[in-house]
Amino acid sequence: MIKWLAIVTVVLYLASYYYSRRFLLHEGRDERGKLILDKSRSKAFPFILGGWGLLYFFNQYHQLSYSQFQDAIVLVVMLVQLIQFIYLLIYRRQY
Repeated sequence: MIKWLAIVTVVLYLASYYYSRRFLLHEGRDERGKLILDKSRSKAFPFILGGWGLLYFFNQYHQLSYSQFQDAIVLVVMLVQLIQFIYLLIYRRQY
């Protein structure tokens, strides 16, 4: 189950990364594109802090091994990229 979740997360991460880079190259150079990128990144940034905080407090009560902690950090980073991608899609339609 966890392997499938990891595979799906990685595939979604790679797709969102590709789309974000393509958006940056094609539309990110003008004023509208920069506004969209800045808004999507600024909305996604608090999720990094929230994920790190939740992971820190979870580790205080349930000691994670180094491997588990490392996997959780990777998952937080990938999920924040996916959240930024969702905001990018929303703001692209909005502006």
